[in-house]
Formats: sequence, C-alpha cells, structure tokens
Amino acid sequence: MKIVNLDKVVDKNKLIPNFKGSHNIYNFKMDNDTYYFKEVPNRELVMEMISKSIAFLLGIPYLEESIAILNDKYGLLSESYLKDDDKSYNLHSLIENYFCENNDEEELLDYRKLASLNNLEDIWFALEDRYEDKNIVKNLMDGITNIFMFDLLIGESDRTLRNIEIIESDNGITLAPLYDTSSILSDKSTALGVDEDDYLKSDIDKLDKFLESSDTSSKEKFYCYLETLDSIGIEKIIEETERENDFVIDNDLKEEIITKFNNRINMFKEHEKRVGISK
Repeated sequence: MKIVNLDKVVDKNKLIPNFKGSHNIYNFKMDNDTYYFKEVPNRELVMEMISKSIAFLLGIPYLEESIAILNDKYGLLSESYLKDDDKSYNLHSLIENYFCENNDEEELLDYRKLASLNNLEDIWFALEDRYEDKNIVKNLMDGITNIFMFDLLIGESDRTLRNIEIIESDNGITLAPLYDTSSILSDKSTALGVDEDDYLKSDIDKLDKFLESSDTSSKEKFYCYLETLDSIGIEKIIEETERENDFVIDNDLKEEIITKFNNRINMFKEHEKRVGISK
C-alpha cells in the first residue's frame, strides 16, 4: 500500500475543516465518495498502524486507513463508513442521554463522573434502555467487549466514549469499525473498564474483575487473543506493518514498541499462571 499524496489529487478549495478531535481533520469528496484526512504526528501514526495490524490478526473490524500527505503533512486517510441514509452516534451521547434520564444532569459536568461511566456495565444498561431487542444489545456488547479485551492487551489508554460508534441503518444496527487507537503501550491504565469502580484502577485489577464476571466464552477468547499475539510476536507484526504501509519505523521507536509489547504480553501470561485459569 503506497503513501497517498493528496496534494496532487485534491482541490484545496473544497477541503472542509472538521474540528471534532485534537488534530486537524478535513473531509472532502473524491469520486463522489466522502473521505477524511487527519493530521497525525509520526509516533501516533506508527502506533495507529500497529494497532490496525493487531486488530486484523484478532479479527476485530478496524477502519480502512492509508498513510497520506496533505499540505505537506503526514496523516491518515479514510473513506466514510456511512452510507447516505445511515445514522451514527457515539457511546458518549448514549451514556449522556441515559444518565440524564435517570440521574442529576449536573453531575455530567464532573469529568471524573463521566469517565467512571466509561465501562461495560453502564454501556450495557444504556443499550438496554435504547433497544428493546435483546439480540441487538447482545451483538453490540459482544463487539464492545472484544474492544475491551483488545485494549487491555495493547494498553490503549485513551478509549473514550467518543471513539466507539454505533451505526443504525436499513441493514441493521452494528458497531462502526474501530479507529483512533494511537495511545497504545502507555504507562497509564486502559480507559475502558468493567464497572464504575474501575476508573483509574490497574489493568490487572480490571482483568480480574472481567474474568470473575464473564462467561466461559469470553475468558477463552481473551486467552486466545493472548496466545495469538504471543505466538506471532511483535517483531513479525512490525515487519508486516512496515511492508503493508511502505514505510520504515525509526529504530528507537521500534525497540520501545518491542520492549513494551513483550512486557505487556508477559504480564498477562504470568497472571494466567498465577490465577490458574485454564483456557
């Protein structure tokens, strides 16, 4: 996959600034389709591509992105996953609406309270409040739970309620593909928790609670994910990411990724031995 030079193919006068995120984002039409370009610093760009490769290995749907250049700056190019009549909303609006119906709206002004709602339990309650069909809720929760396990394994510390979206279309109600996963291998704990008490707790504590409250299939899937990543190895994942995206990762950053990734995988393998859970 070659790097796309948008400076050669896009009419700059037709770029529409989009200020939803912390980086400059533009959307534009090309061949009657809507595309988005997000300026991304080199480190975040590399982490995003690594995350995408890992998601592919685990079978977790991820946004189709390419590395591109616009206004002489590197970033990520993606085509909109929404069709003309599709509607989408993020989990932030879902939780906000549910919480305001059942609690004091002023509490949402407290960031810590809203952050504490970034968890599987409250998301489940909010989905049940919105949809009567239990199969819809189950399918959405299965996908969100997969994201939770994915985030634990790669150490994604910035999975906010705003970057998980749900699509409502004539074909059904589904999760949007995953995106915005550049804060991996962080020294911070992951953002998505099991319940409200998980805010700022360690990832091992979150895993313990998840394993205690989950059914057998979820436990088996987590350790299947772990075994897949351990058997392939981060070096192979990096090599494939470089080949697929036609770029070379700086050696210092590459060594950092390898060290942190292996430490994280070993942490979960040691935890598995310690608690004596059989896959």
